[in-house]
Amino acid sequence: VSYALELADSDRAGAAYEKLMSMAVAGDDGLSWGGGPVVAKPGALPIEPGFTRPPRGNSSAAVETTGYATLALLERGDRISASNAGKWLVNQRNAYGGYGSTQDTVVGLQAMTQFATTARSDVDMTVMLTAGDWIKRVTITPDNADVLQTIEVPAGAGIEVEARGEGQVVVQAVRRFNLPTVENVGKPVFDIDVDYGTGHVDVDDLITISADVTFNPPEFVESGMVVLDISIPTGFSPVMESVERMAEADPKVKRRDLAGRKLIIYIEDMAAGETLSLEFQARALFPVRAEPVISAVYSYYRPEWRGQTLGGAMTVEG
Repeated sequence: VSYALELADSDRAGAAYEKLMSMAVAGDDGLSWGGGPVVAKPGALPIEPGFTRPPRGNSSAAVETTGYATLALLERGDRISASNAGKWLVNQRNAYGGYGSTQDTVVGLQAMTQFATTARSDVDMTVMLTAGDWIKRVTITPDNADVLQTIEVPAGAGIEVEARGEGQVVVQAVRRFNLPTVENVGKPVFDIDVDYGTGHVDVDDLITISADVTFNPPEFVESGMVVLDISIPTGFSPVMESVERMAEADPKVKRRDLAGRKLIIYIEDMAAGETLSLEFQARALFPVRAEPVISAVYSYYRPEWRGQTLGGAMTVEG
C-alpha cells in the first residue's frame, strides 16, 4: 500500500510511510518486514512434534514484502532506510543470486536493481582471500562495482577474508556438494513417492512414471500453489501426449513445463491430508545406465515446506 501511494503521489503516502516504518524489524543484517512468527488460524491443530519451521516464519513472503517496502522507501526518498532494507535482501539470497520462489525473486531483484541505479559507485576496495599458501586479490572500483566476480577457492581449507579501502561490498561464500541419499530434515510437510515402473528396458520402450503427493501441514491450512518437480531418467524423454492427458484429467493441474530432464507441474491448492496421484509416460531414446535422480515437491509461496525422493535407476539396452 505504501509503495502504491508513493507512486500515485497521494496525500496519504506520508501516513502510510510512518505506519510502514513502525512495522520494520531491525537487526544486524538490516531492515525487514513480514518475517514474524507464523500465526495459526483459529481452530488449527497445535504444531506436531518433528515438524520443522523456519524461525522467521514465511521467509519467501518476508523477501517479497521487504522488496516492496524497499521500493516504497526509494520513492519516498528515504535512502538510509532503503539501504538497510537492501542490505537485508542481499543477505537472504541463495547461491544463484535469487530466493525461494519466482515471486519473491522478481520483487527482490526489482528492489535491489532500483536501489543500485540511483546509488553512487563510491567504492574503492581490495579484498584478500587466503587459504594456506593460496592467495587471491580482488579489486572493486566504480568501473567494476556492478560486476559479479566469482573465485573458486581450495576445497578443505579455511578461508580468511580481509577487506581494505572504502565503500561497501558483498562477499558470498557458496559450498556445493553431492548427497548419496535424500537428506533427512525431519518430518516433511509433503510426502512424495515417484515410481518409474521398471529398472530395465530396451531403446524405444515406454515406461510409466507415477507420482503420489500428500500434503501433511502442521496446521489446517491450504498449501497454496504447489510445484511438483519430477526428474526424468537420463536417456528418456516424456511423451507429451500423455502429459497433456494427465493435465486434462485433473483440474488441479494448472500448468506443466519441461525444463531439461525435469517435468515441472503446478498444482492448485491442496487441502490438509489430501493425496494427489499423477502419471505419464516416457520413452527410452538410447542405451544408457542411469543413476537414481531426485524428484521434489514444495509450496510455491513457502518453499521451506517441501519433500523429496530418490529413484529412477535405469538400464536401457540397445
